[in-house]
Amino acid sequence: MLLIIDNQSAFIKKFKRQFLSEQDFDYVFFDHNQPITLSAKTQIKGIILSGGKGNPWEPLNLTSNFVALMNFDVPVLGFCLGHEIIAVSYRGRIKKLAEYHGKKELITITKPEDPIFDGLSKTEVSLVKRHSFHVSELPASFESLATSDTCSNEIIRHKTKPIYGFQSHPEVSGPEGMLMVKNFLKMCEII
Repeated sequence: MLLIIDNQSAFIKKFKRQFLSEQDFDYVFFDHNQPITLSAKTQIKGIILSGGKGNPWEPLNLTSNFVALMNFDVPVLGFCLGHEIIAVSYRGRIKKLAEYHGKKELITITKPEDPIFDGLSKTEVSLVKRHSFHVSELPASFESLATSDTCSNEIIRHKTKPIYGFQSHPEVSGPEGMLMVKNFLKMCEII
């Protein structure tokens, strides 16, 4: 089962309507401020932390994100705010951008051999972005997989675990973005 923490993102709702609802695997949504209540028999195979407003410290109560991230030993994928939550959870730092970024941006993939990029035939992709913060300092246990003009840590990955963060929103960025999301779901052995 896929566990999704919804941090009030319109994009994760669109992803649910346009992709998840047509799949043959089980998933469960929990709101960012809702306790994660699962049966002991529930087998979580992967976690998605959605985007949302604010940053990892304010204004939302993001406890369920941290509980999910620290209590399940499964692949994790964070979009936007979820990406920032992953970074600060592992002692990275975020910083406010000079101005809000709300458009598609060209992302340069610096480590195309990573399995998240399987089947992608190029090292530059255009992804949807809506954010005010960025990961300014990577945690020691993470590496950067891609950069952009606004973020040096556009896509990050834990060095030894399948934990990924995207500053962008690949879930609503068309076929190339969905290819990366599906690669993550394959890592979870969901599809």
